[in-house]
Parts: sequence; structure tokens; C-alpha cells
Amino acid sequence: MNIFRLIFQNLCHGTVSYALPHEHQCTSNQYRGLIVNDPTLCVGCGQCAYVCPSAAIEVKRSGDTYSWTYDAAKCAFCGRCIERCKPHSLTMESQLPPLYSRPDELKVVQNMERKKPVRPPVAPAAKPAEAPVAVKAEVAATPTAQGVQPAAPAEASPRKEELA
Repeated sequence: MNIFRLIFQNLCHGTVSYALPHEHQCTSNQYRGLIVNDPTLCVGCGQCAYVCPSAAIEVKRSGDTYSWTYDAAKCAFCGRCIERCKPHSLTMESQLPPLYSRPDELKVVQNMERKKPVRPPVAPAAKPAEAPVAVKAEVAATPTAQGVQPAAPAEASPRKEELA
């Protein structure tokens, strides 16, 4: 086939793809989009950064503050960070990310105060109840308490003569 014929056919057919910027709506309800962190729920534990295989999430601590950074250009959109987040502060958007020309345009940095974990109050341990006085009197009446040793129990093992 001649290259000029191929070019002419392509010019006659018109555009085949969408012109940018194109507003495309996802049809799948399981689409994995950009990660969004809710700073009111985030405690700064860093588990999301620990499980991220592409190192798209970084948590840097300094004293009582921490910095949560998400770089969408590095993200593999696997969802491990969302599964691991105990306070459920991470979510995934269900729409396509906006168009960008530089990788750092979608980078998100949030500086937050670290929250102390709230633990339920611990009830004081109950003191063990003392034994009634009658039980103490019974213990004092046993032969060992009076200095008398009880008789040795009968031997349960067979003797050498019985085995032969």
C-alpha cells in the first residue's frame, strides 16, 4: 500500500480521538482515582506511607506536627493505603484526575498537628476478697499446721520382685 494513499484515507475520515481537554465520565463504580486525605481524621501514624509500593505518600514528623505528602505522579492507584488506614481518613476520588503538564502539579502537602490516641479509661483492679475467718480456723486445725507430718502415701509403682 502506498503511504500517500494511507495519509489521504486518514485525512478523509476526520478525527478519531477526543479533542483535549475532554470531560470524560468514568463508567466503572470501582474506578481508582486520586487519594484524598481528611486532616480532621488523620492521626499521623504513617501506615499509609509504609504500605505504599511506589512511595507516593510520605509522612515526616517533627515534634507534635507532621507533614503528609501525596504525589499523584508516583501513585500506582493500588488502594493499599486506603485498606491500611485505621482512622479511615483516606479515600479515592471516583473521577479522572485533571490534566497536568508537570508531574508536581498534583502534589498535595498537608501540615497538621499530631493527635494523641484516645484510650478508654482503665477501671482500677479489684482487690482480692479475703477468705472468711472460718476457713482460716480450718487451716490452723490441719495436722501440718500443728507440727504433725501426715503419713506418706502408699507407693503406686510396682516393685522389682513383682516385675520378674
